[in-house]
This record gives sequence, C-alpha cells and structure tokens, in this order.
Amino acid sequence: MFEEINLSIIDALITYQNMNKNKQPLSPHLSIYRWQLTNTLSIFHRLSGLLLFLAALDFAVWLGSIALGSDSYNYVKGIYSSNLLLLIWLLVSLSFFYHLFNGIRHLFWDLGKGFEESQVKWTGTLVILFSIMITVLFWYLLMGKFG
Repeated sequence: MFEEINLSIIDALITYQNMNKNKQPLSPHLSIYRWQLTNTLSIFHRLSGLLLFLAALDFAVWLGSIALGSDSYNYVKGIYSSNLLLLIWLLVSLSFFYHLFNGIRHLFWDLGKGFEESQVKWTGTLVILFSIMITVLFWYLLMGKFG
C-alpha cells in the first residue's frame, strides 16, 4: 500500500517537473478562460450571501439596541440614519433580491431544468433585471410610505 502511494507521489513529481520544463500550467488558469455571464453571476451570488450575512449582524445590533432601551436605540438610530448607511441598505436590498432570484434559478437547476446555454444566459439576465426592478420598486414604496 505504501509503495503505491510513494509511486503516485513520484509520478506526480515527475509530471510536475515535465510540465514545469514546458511552461505548462498545473491546472486550467484564468488566462485561458473567456469571462462569461455565468461565472460573474456565481461570484455575485457568493458576494451577496456574504453581504447579507454582514447585514444580519447589523440588524442584530439594531434589535439589541431596542432591547437595551430608548437611549441605546436613539444612539443607534442616529448612526443608522446617515446617507452612507442608506446607500449600504440599498445595496443590501439589491443583494437580497439578487440572492433570492438566483437561488430560485438554482432550484430549477437542481430539478435538471435550464442547462441549455441560451437558457442559462436568458435566466441570468432575468435574475439581474428582476433584482434591479424589484429593488427600485421596494425603495420607491419604502420612501413613499416612510420617506
């Protein structure tokens, strides 16, 4: 058993040396891939999930300030009412809707639907458009009622 492992390691080292002599990459590298909509949407899906996680922490601070009383709440309310934070919450809401719609798209993929190249591009474009439209509608309604 150990001899097989040692031979595998030796084979791997020899392969690495041969690839290194020929200046071949060890694995497919970004330089040989064409940038596509699908990998962009995948990166944005991960980033939107991260942003939503951070927003949940921010939301927990806000809830905690309510629980601690009016002085804490007024302090946090003063910080959270800045224009910069309003812009951040706009991005959070866009991330939420994007993550939601892209998650629905992934559910269809789990069912084996939508894997044709044209369908992937079409649904990806729809995810982006719906995310922007619903975010604009959300903020329009929010500012109309509370603004």
